[in-house]
Order: sequence, then structure tokens, then C-alpha cells
Amino acid sequence: MRRKNCRSRKSWLLTVGALLLAASVGFGVPLLLRKWQDDRRLSVVETEEAPEVRITSQTELSMVEKTELFLSADASTTVLEKGKNYDVPGSLAKAEEELGTLCEMGVLDETFRTAQMTEDDAEQSADPIFYIDPSGEKSMIIWMLNFQIDTEEDRWILKAALDDETGKLLELGVQEWNEGYGNGIRSGAAATDSDVAATDSDVAVADSDIAERAQKFGSYLGLTTERVTQSWELADTILSDGDKTDYDNQVHLYEKKGYTEEEARRLVSEEWGISDMNPDGSRTAQIVYREGDKGEVNYYLRLGSLSLSIYFAL
Repeated sequence: MRRKNCRSRKSWLLTVGALLLAASVGFGVPLLLRKWQDDRRLSVVETEEAPEVRITSQTELSMVEKTELFLSADASTTVLEKGKNYDVPGSLAKAEEELGTLCEMGVLDETFRTAQMTEDDAEQSADPIFYIDPSGEKSMIIWMLNFQIDTEEDRWILKAALDDETGKLLELGVQEWNEGYGNGIRSGAAATDSDVAATDSDVAVADSDIAERAQKFGSYLGLTTERVTQSWELADTILSDGDKTDYDNQVHLYEKKGYTEEEARRLVSEEWGISDMNPDGSRTAQIVYREGDKGEVNYYLRLGSLSLSIYFAL
């Protein structure tokens, strides 16, 4: 009886062992097979065809086309390591040269003839941006420069857009560095009485200076100046809709007497006790340039005692 029981147990153990072995083999083989298949796939390089991406060589665009591409919300942009004609040191050297040219033409003060730009400061940057339109037919490279520059007398903040094709500065902003302001930039800060105080003769000089600099910058770009219209930003922002209507009606009355719009707005502003200066004491003008029969190019020019900004306008 005992022998029969022992044999039964041995048979049962053998049966269970065989089942466990079969199970382990059954589970293990698929795992090994899957691992072998994964290793095989990973060792094989597969290629898939994708739609062709066509980027044309840097095209020669007109100023009208460059402006449209620069301001376009549909344009694609990519940061490059260098441009077609300039690398980082070359772009800085070219920017210094162009600042000197703008001094010679009277757009900038003579102090910028001694401007020096270096890429040593970590806060400074010179990035070539590749712009391309959705069709892929129009493209350009613009260097976006953001620097502190030192002259013989002062330190300035410079922001500029340098055209890699022509080497021209398409946009320009200079602002005197001032340690008294948190970010070193005075533009946009609330003006004190001394900042905005000006006599009638000072105002006349400032108006004529804006028009002259606008025309000279247009000549620098090879454009013809069609209109320079000064903006009375405070009148547009502080007046209610009803007062704005009365203000505009008085302006039209002066225009009917033969005054230009700028002269009429100045007279009405004086009568209403409104200054046409921006809060920081600077003045702004909208400029319409023309590039032959290709069309118009719009800019804004903002001029202050310690700042100058010239940038594209929509």
C-alpha cells in the first residue's frame, strides 16, 4: 500500500514538474522571440519618403518685400549659426561701419562714430534669423543685434536689425545707459518736469529735426520720403470720444484756413493745454517712404534727447 502511494506521489510530482517545465518554456519562448525581433528591428535602418522641403537661396528682395516678410505673421523663421555674407564678428564690424555712415548722414549724432561693439558680454546677442514666406519663394537673413556699446563719452543700449544681403541697418534703436533705472533703459519711464520742459523754440527745432532725420534715413535706405506726420499720442489717449470729436473739428477749422494738419493740431493742442510730447519727453512721427514703382514702406521714428528709434510700421 505504501509502495503504491509512493508511486502515486512520484507520478504526481513528475506530472506537475512536466507541466511547470512546459509552462516556463511556453512563456519564455515568446519573450525570447519578441526580444530577438526587437533587436533585429533596431539593427535595421528604415527610410521613409517625406514631402520635399524646398528652400531657395537667399533671394534679392526689394525693401517693400523685405518689410512685408519681416512683419508677416505667416513667415517661418529659423535661427542660424551664421549668415550668408556675415558671421558674428563680421556682423558687429558691419554694424559699427553703418553707425559711422549714419553719423556722416546726420541721422545719428557724431558721438556714435567711436562706437565699439564686442561679443564678450553674456547679455549681448547677435542672432542671424532666416525668414521665408509660405511659398518658399522669398527669403532673407536678418541679424538681430542687442548690445551695450561704448563711445568716448557714454554707454548706450543698441537694438538693431542688420540686413545680411545689403549690410544696411533696417531698424535701429539707441538709448543712453542710465544706472538710475532698474533695467538701464530710460525709454518709457515717467518723465519729470525737467525732462519735458521745453520752450517754443525748442519745440520748433525738435519738429524740424524729426523731419530731417526721417528724410536722411530714407536716403540711407535708398528710399524717397513721401510724408512725415507727427503723432499727438497724448491727445489720442487722454481725451474722451466726445472731446476727441470736438478736438478734431477744431483741427479741421484750422486746416480750412490754410494750416497743415500738423500746424492745426499744434494750435489746437496749445489751446487745450495738451502737450504733443510722449511721457518720456520724446516725439513720434510716422513716415511713408516710397521705393520707386514697387510701393510704400512705412516706418515710425521716435526721437528724444537721449534716444532714437526707427522701426517698421504696419
